[in-house]
Amino acid sequence: MTLILVVFFLAKAYYDTNTIEVKKYQILHPSLGETLAGLKVAHLSDLHIKNNTLRENKTIEILDQEKPDLILLTGDYIQSNGSYEPVQAFFHQLKAPFGVYAVMGNTEYYNENGSCILCHTKEARQLKENPNSLFLRNSHIDIKINGKLLTLLGVDDPVTNRGDLRRALKKTSSQNPSILLAHSPEIFPEASDLGVDLVLSGHTHGGQIWGIKTLNKLFPLEPALEFLDGFFQKGKTLMYVNRGIGTSFLPFRFGVKPEITFFQFRNPSSGPDSKGFQISNTPTEKFFAGLGFPTFLETFDLFNFIKNKLSNSRVLGKSNLLFDFESPADLKRLNWECHKWFELSKDHATSGKYSLKVSFPPGQYPGINFKEIQSDWSRYAYLKMDIFNPSKETIQFHIRIDDHKSEWEYANRFDTEVGLKPGLNPISIPTDSIKTNLYARSLNLKKIDRLIVFIPNNLKPRELYIDNIRLEEGPEADGMKKYGRKA
Repeated sequence: MTLILVVFFLAKAYYDTNTIEVKKYQILHPSLGETLAGLKVAHLSDLHIKNNTLRENKTIEILDQEKPDLILLTGDYIQSNGSYEPVQAFFHQLKAPFGVYAVMGNTEYYNENGSCILCHTKEARQLKENPNSLFLRNSHIDIKINGKLLTLLGVDDPVTNRGDLRRALKKTSSQNPSILLAHSPEIFPEASDLGVDLVLSGHTHGGQIWGIKTLNKLFPLEPALEFLDGFFQKGKTLMYVNRGIGTSFLPFRFGVKPEITFFQFRNPSSGPDSKGFQISNTPTEKFFAGLGFPTFLETFDLFNFIKNKLSNSRVLGKSNLLFDFESPADLKRLNWECHKWFELSKDHATSGKYSLKVSFPPGQYPGINFKEIQSDWSRYAYLKMDIFNPSKETIQFHIRIDDHKSEWEYANRFDTEVGLKPGLNPISIPTDSIKTNLYARSLNLKKIDRLIVFIPNNLKPRELYIDNIRLEEGPEADGMKKYGRKA
């Protein structure tokens, strides 16, 4: 009996993970219907591509058969910390006469190092001249369709608090119908207040496992799960939440299949309901991607699932040199974001051949989250780094350190600010002074989890050269700048 249940579970999970439901809706909408009449719009979300297996191939096959006029994607294209190469290969196959548009999801920020390739030419600061998929990041584009304009809005990931809908709406015309792409549906109330016509989002996977909707009512898991899947309405704003294609957390689905959604719009006929909207749908079609050994292994890849969950633990390095920026590999341990740039430079190096040249954009907290740092600082007396400020003005520079207990709470982490004068600034922080902002608890120097530096409330583009971030034993070296704590 147990064996029968196991076989049933494996068969059901494999089928549900690799069977794509195609949903088609016709929306009668006064403004969208007038502009998009006769066009087919495809909506995909949460691809979570690890490799282009049968499911991804079936997705492309369905799109090729349906021939949508416009393709819209709402984030989470990679597995957590995954590679962007299979995503690029998938995107390269997307084609639509009026374009392919996308926004970032939270998994893109788990591997920021690679995400630049979505918008930039490889290993260069230049944006792609003709990208196959255009990414909207708190911005909009007006698309001319049959002589009329559609305003397509895109916000950066709401899950990681990067979305700015008001910024995306700047210089838009209220006369144009609007569609908003946002990874998470939690933006819905704000979008309704600001008068967006249609919101497309994902993130929830429809729960991915049967019963999540009920479980979320009993034990609220996440605000976004209030909008699990399907249509929602608030005021004049309509939202559709897509169940996505891939999987997250668990490598399989059970009772909740992947989804591709197609919308067609019509202008309502005159009458009492002509100012509202109506939704009708055709029966859902199901497409099984097929049986394949690599797809089966990926569907039930629990070994890697467990390994990835355990891989967050920090490993003690042998060297007291945290970052010396002598290799491109060091650049992969920095958090890349749009408009921010890192490169190795021979200018102002204080150790070895190269320093790190950093280009910071304007913003509230542009900075660097150093990844995979040595976690045990208990043997050392000082954290030191060399920073060259090429400008003619002093720059306020913030340094933050967390241990495993501190997480993201201000009271329970270490923060300090120093003024970077023009020229070379050797910085030295005694490790015995690394205490929490409130109550002065000494951080656990055997479990340092984060080192973050940034320029608070930066008003213009800045460049800095950073080198030789290290831990040192012994007394303070002559000529080094003393650390001064600022509350």
